[in-house]
Amino acid sequence: MEQPSDKNDEQSHLTRRESRTAIAKQQEDKVSHHSSPSNPQVKEEECFPDGGLRAWLCVFGSFLISAVCYGVLNSFGVFQEYYRVNTLKDRPIQDISWIGSLQLSFILLTGCVSGPFFDAGYFKSLIAGGGILYVFMLFMTSISTEFYQFILAQGIGVGLSAGMLFTPSLSVLAHHFKRYRSIVFGIFAGGASVGGAVLPIAVQRLLREVGFPWTMRILAFFVLFCVSAGFLCCGPRLPPRQGSRVLDVRVFKSVSYSLLVFGAGLISFGLYVPLTYGVTYAVQNGMGQQLAFYSLSILNGCSLIGRVLPNIIAQRVGPLNVLIVSCTIASIMLFVFTTAKSNVSILVYDGFFGVFSGTYVSGLPAACSSLTFDPKEIGLRLGMMYFITSFFWLAGSPVQGVLIRMHGEYWPASVFGGSCVALGVCCMLAARYLTVRAKETQLV
Repeated sequence: MEQPSDKNDEQSHLTRRESRTAIAKQQEDKVSHHSSPSNPQVKEEECFPDGGLRAWLCVFGSFLISAVCYGVLNSFGVFQEYYRVNTLKDRPIQDISWIGSLQLSFILLTGCVSGPFFDAGYFKSLIAGGGILYVFMLFMTSISTEFYQFILAQGIGVGLSAGMLFTPSLSVLAHHFKRYRSIVFGIFAGGASVGGAVLPIAVQRLLREVGFPWTMRILAFFVLFCVSAGFLCCGPRLPPRQGSRVLDVRVFKSVSYSLLVFGAGLISFGLYVPLTYGVTYAVQNGMGQQLAFYSLSILNGCSLIGRVLPNIIAQRVGPLNVLIVSCTIASIMLFVFTTAKSNVSILVYDGFFGVFSGTYVSGLPAACSSLTFDPKEIGLRLGMMYFITSFFWLAGSPVQGVLIRMHGEYWPASVFGGSCVALGVCCMLAARYLTVRAKETQLV
């Protein structure tokens, strides 16, 4: 009597096993179908071209936009010296520095808006709107005569419009490149170096030959050309990211990312002492004004090496590692800024400082991207990082200017800048430690 029962139990067990096997096979087929390279959505999102006509046109367009964003901002030392001697000679140096600080702050502050809007699919609208506003504000600067007018037009206005351009034109490169992302970020940052090398020479010559109003108008037409070319050449590849937020503090759940952002803020608080006050420092140490303007071009021109070459090295050793080394050397150089007294020593110092400070600009977005696992979140993370660091940029130059005025010398600002950069490097070292533990590799 027990044999039929055993036989039925065995058949039931076989039936259940066959049923589970069939269900598992169906699920496997389903997963295989959705993850197959033939699935266009997955192929579009996971397979980066890392080259091709469309991708390299995007690099070219972003390069031009970078040249008129940070290229113009990096040329502010020329305007600061011109305002100090001419238009705003009744204002102290720290007041004039607010114009440049507002530019640097707002170009990054606007990133918290333009980054998420880029992720949401509004790339072309941001480039068009930012370009039109940029040109308009430069025309407004050309007719400015009072300090508050320069603050509104050249400080806030130019900073806002450049911020609408900068983060989207940087983030769009991550849609086309993964393997060579550090290199193309370096090329993008190189645009700022080229603009920062050419524009100071062009501006100081135009100021002498055609005067301030037409200098600003010619600069506006140059911006119009570069942004128009960028609008035509650049375009996103991935579909819009749903549910993008302007401010999303959830990104700071990552401790390593938070440390990276805070370290970047401290570095930006002190890094640009030679860039902002280098021209006035050179003039007060006996250098001719025209040669002092060229010193700014030398600094920006040499930063091209620091913006491109370290990113090539980062392909092998990791972007965060390269960033930490370069910022450490920049910190040491800031401490010895005022030891350069002669024309030759100042020019040599500007050249070397340009190399290592340039790595910070190009290496920071690459390091941030290396901590981002979802490429659709790169715009958001870059935007949030630039939003936080913008407040450090805003306060940096005026604080340095106050130190210079209080002591009548530049060494307090130099020591302050070197200390801030050193503290920022310590934060990045902590971020690296956590990242190395998580990834189990030294190449971060």
